[in-house]
Amino acid sequence: MGNSVAGASMSAVAVLIGTHTAARAFIPAAPGPMVDGGAPSLRGVGVSSDVNLGQEVTQGAASVAFPAGVAAAGALALSAVGRSGRRGRVARRAEAATVPPASEEPAPPPPFDPAAQFGVTDPIGFFDPLGFAKVGDEEGFRKLRIAEMKHGRVAMMASVGAVIQHYLQLPGFENAPKGIYAPTAGSGTFGFVALFLISGAFELLLWKDDSSKSVDSIGDYGNPLQLGIGQPLGESEDMRNRELNNGRAAMFAALGIIVAELVSGKDAMEQFGFS
Repeated sequence: MGNSVAGASMSAVAVLIGTHTAARAFIPAAPGPMVDGGAPSLRGVGVSSDVNLGQEVTQGAASVAFPAGVAAAGALALSAVGRSGRRGRVARRAEAATVPPASEEPAPPPPFDPAAQFGVTDPIGFFDPLGFAKVGDEEGFRKLRIAEMKHGRVAMMASVGAVIQHYLQLPGFENAPKGIYAPTAGSGTFGFVALFLISGAFELLLWKDDSSKSVDSIGDYGNPLQLGIGQPLGESEDMRNRELNNGRAAMFAALGIIVAELVSGKDAMEQFGFS
């Protein structure tokens, strides 16, 4: 664009110089001597008067022609500059259209949200009464979910066992105390030791979570009720939500049974009035 404007300016200067030179061609350098024709004219005017009149007309025409030429040259120069400016703008637009846009970096993924995981259902919603789970802390949430899943499963079995053992005891444990004091005497003590060792072996060797998988896979230690018909039991989103919610309820239930028996001395069913 700079070369175009410079060229247009040089052209305008050349036009101005040429116009000025042409205008000066019509102006006499100096008025000449009066010429006497020797005879008067028909109207009584001498030849010298006609010559003076012609010189005045020529000078007037030259004086008018010079500013007109300057104006025309200025108009031509402005027109040339305008055309060069338009060409420059068109060239810049074409260049901008051909330049590919700068590649945008992909937006970072949203932070980990514990409230968007399994177990968030009506009417409670996100269950975290003590505020342990933090937004963005996936590793901390993973540990909490592992503990919640295992404690919930143990509490569901414990609460069911606390009800059933009031009516039914396994062979060899007929003389064991009922309720929370069962491990404190006789065969109940041996049963508690065996249960502790078996549970520890499963916990350390078999029931282990893979940290490379998503948090949705937590608690997937195999399905004991794999029927081979339809979708495996417990693997749908609805069943996962049910398991978490029932495990939470069972933890409260088991804790309530233990505290009530410590206070009243009655097992789970006796607390309801059954002998």
